[in-house]
Amino acid sequence: MSSYEETNLSIEEDPCSVLLVEDHEFQREFVAQQLRTNLGLNVDCTANGLEALQMLRRKCYALVVCDLAMPAMDGILFIKRLCELQVNPDLIVLSSQPRSLMQLVEKLAISLGFQHFRTLTKPLVLADFIETMQVFDGQHNEKASVDSFPPLFSVNPEEILEGLIHKQFTPWYQPQYDSDTGRVVGVEVLARWNHPVRGLLPPLVFLDTIVKSNWINHLNSILLESAVRAQTTWRQRGQNLTISFNIPVSLLEEDSLPERLLSIVEECGGTPASLMLELTETTVTEHFSDYLAGAARLKMKGFKLSIDDYGTGYSSLLNLMSVPFDEVKLDRVFVQGAHKNLAAQAALESSISLAHRLNIKVIAEGVEDPEDLKLIRRLGCHTVQGFLLGKPMTEAAFEELLFSVNQK
Repeated sequence: MSSYEETNLSIEEDPCSVLLVEDHEFQREFVAQQLRTNLGLNVDCTANGLEALQMLRRKCYALVVCDLAMPAMDGILFIKRLCELQVNPDLIVLSSQPRSLMQLVEKLAISLGFQHFRTLTKPLVLADFIETMQVFDGQHNEKASVDSFPPLFSVNPEEILEGLIHKQFTPWYQPQYDSDTGRVVGVEVLARWNHPVRGLLPPLVFLDTIVKSNWINHLNSILLESAVRAQTTWRQRGQNLTISFNIPVSLLEEDSLPERLLSIVEECGGTPASLMLELTETTVTEHFSDYLAGAARLKMKGFKLSIDDYGTGYSSLLNLMSVPFDEVKLDRVFVQGAHKNLAAQAALESSISLAHRLNIKVIAEGVEDPEDLKLIRRLGCHTVQGFLLGKPMTEAAFEELLFSVNQK
């Protein structure tokens, strides 16, 4: 047995324990403080991979977070040595290295047998960290009936309902750009929970419970009121933007939906023509007739309609032929890495060409690579959103971006 395999397996794992391996002192203290204060995790720190391996022989950690560029032993070598230990922690690489290198490290980790592995970009975004933990949690639950990563990441319905009542939920905004001019032409509204104790929480923590509990209309009202009031202010300052707002297709079964949405928009000084309702393809109505009737009545009220996640649903072409959509939103699964994937390129080219023939606007989401952006533009898609161009942000941050970019 090698020295790397001499692990004490009798130590019980703490489900909230994290080992942070980061040589940069400020980065190390910043990340550790975020995880301890906002998530209540037990974080041990070290500045190098050699010491981390020694610590892993003495204690079992639920999660290891490491950098790539470190002295003495870089993160790649550390990952190779980590897999030789008789432990199986979840692993996150938190680094500022280029995306191409991060993708290569992902392939390395998979080849070494890491089943719960992700890469995140510095600086740490707490919402991204929580979303990753949710993914790990789901993977653990699919393999075996074990405790989730930690109990902190599940919230009870009563807590969510209280958050709705006290309007702790708020819209965040992700900009949509004209890739030819560089101007911001629209914005997607995304939900965040400003939890009084746990801080900012992403939709993965609460959205499923809200939908299953039939509270989605309450959440939508909170978000839409705030977003349309902001849109009205932007318009008064000379910026006419389209707001993209997600609507679960299941809500099309409700006869009151069009009137309810119109009432909110008009009371807040907006117009339905400036609102793009994104109907998510992966959600369904019980009867296709409800889908058709609901979409038709929204169009009659003046709202614009978009197929969200186009290409991932069961009946993309059927929906496109059946409803007079104003927009097709290409799913990130076709966009990310498309410049080096011939199959994805063919799918994008076909979808964009079809949309143009039907006189439908095309928008690509999930744009994170400059080469993918070049490809999308060359194929004729000129409206884009994604982390390469701008992450979801608060209203104040978006306003600063909007008037900085569009008034140049």
